[in-house]
Amino acid sequence: MKKTQDIIRFAVDLKDTLGTNDPYEIADFYGIRVIHAKSSVPCFTAHTVRMANYPTIITINDRYSTKAKRILCAHELGHALLHEDGINHFAVTEKNVATGVEYEANLFALTLLTDKDWEAMLKMPLKQMNNYLLKSIIDLNLQ
Repeated sequence: MKKTQDIIRFAVDLKDTLGTNDPYEIADFYGIRVIHAKSSVPCFTAHTVRMANYPTIITINDRYSTKAKRILCAHELGHALLHEDGINHFAVTEKNVATGVEYEANLFALTLLTDKDWEAMLKMPLKQMNNYLLKSIIDLNLQ
């Protein structure tokens, strides 16, 4: 598992270096393809596919709002940039709970999409939030 502070610093540095917190622009910068697809699977939100000698692809369910798609893209971008696994799903499973990849992607997404004013409003720094809190904030904003 990566260090919390390293993930936060990485997301902040990306925003500063690229001059944007837009996950679509950042994905484009890294050559990551983002696709919106209509899905009839009710629980499908988004996923990332990474394979050797093939471009990384993020697929987002098109049934979500623009705001929700941006959050999903930021979360999946976290997987794409932080994790070596071939496929990462936006779901908590026994495998990814044990490795912390969902916590890391959630932390990356919220750090990327928020600023210090937002963090001050919560009265709790992102670095002190566990995955339950991070995921709750994300889930609340997907509706």
